[in-house]
Amino acid sequence: MSNHAIRSIAADQSQRATRRAILKSVGIAVLLGISPGIGFAAGLSKNDIQLVTVIQTNTNPYMLQWAAGSQAFADSVGLPLKTIVSNGDSQQQLAQIQATIAAGKKVVLTINPINSADVPAIVKAVTRSGGYITTQWNKPADYNPWDVSANYVAHLTYDGYSAGRWTGKALFTAMGGKGGFIAFKGVLDSPPSKQRYDGMMAALKEFPNIKLLDTQSAGWDRQKAYDITKTLITKYGDQIKGVWAASDSMTLGAYAAFQESGRLGDVKFSGNDNTEEALKLIASGSNFADTYSSDGYYNGALGLAMAYKAAIGELDVSKMSHDQRDGNYKQFGVDKSNVQSQLTAPTPQQIMSEVNKGLFNRLVGPELK
Repeated sequence: MSNHAIRSIAADQSQRATRRAILKSVGIAVLLGISPGIGFAAGLSKNDIQLVTVIQTNTNPYMLQWAAGSQAFADSVGLPLKTIVSNGDSQQQLAQIQATIAAGKKVVLTINPINSADVPAIVKAVTRSGGYITTQWNKPADYNPWDVSANYVAHLTYDGYSAGRWTGKALFTAMGGKGGFIAFKGVLDSPPSKQRYDGMMAALKEFPNIKLLDTQSAGWDRQKAYDITKTLITKYGDQIKGVWAASDSMTLGAYAAFQESGRLGDVKFSGNDNTEEALKLIASGSNFADTYSSDGYYNGALGLAMAYKAAIGELDVSKMSHDQRDGNYKQFGVDKSNVQSQLTAPTPQQIMSEVNKGLFNRLVGPELK
């Protein structure tokens, strides 16, 4: 056989091997739920991007802070923002995201999902279309961004156990270490709700003269908490000396019910989310004892910033550690000792100043499983 024929055969075999490698890569991409080539490109064009932030309700002050933070980021890069409000409905949440994807642009999205179980379908919809996503707060414990694709950039969370324990201790101390209280969880299939409640229950063990009278789920909703509290006031009356809730919105609903019933008296209230209304009540009176801050403005801006920078190629997801792709971010407690420093809402420039210190500046460690 001539040298020319040998070289021809070798070239043909090389081409076939290359085609097989390409087909294998495409197959892997499809299995990962992304379009061929998606997630391996240098970056999306800014003009092809639709920024999206997804919140559960527009009656929860924390989520309004989140939306404002996302808007601050969108304004900083000169792109419009679409804010999706899911209204506590998982099907509506997914349908609105799918409709936005169908509009044609590549979706770059951060979301506070209603339930952990909602996350895989949402991630699949976004990544398969070539978009980029960060999730926050809720996802299945064994569902990891690195097992999906580079388009599922990261999951950001906040240590609910420490938050619940701190707010529980602050409430029980404000109650003078004795008396009965009622507690409100958020959405039942929500890690932060579970973690905060577990942390509060851990704190309760340190106060033998404090009694938990009743626990209810109010879905992070102020009106639901108000309605439930009305019923609990009738049931327990003056036995209630404290109210603990996994969010300020629920605490504020309970507060309104006691106020309307003329029974504020010496009842103490504990929240979580560092909302403006809660902060003003902490500063101005003695009933609202404390809240806890994960900084909603920062959360909404950071989640979107991370997804966007990955989308345009400024953040190399392949070089991120597992902690960076699934990690806990810094929080702090607020009571009368430091409430004054929290009373003024940040400007968009101040929000972005914090984000621009670095995407992982507030990262404190891996997510608590």
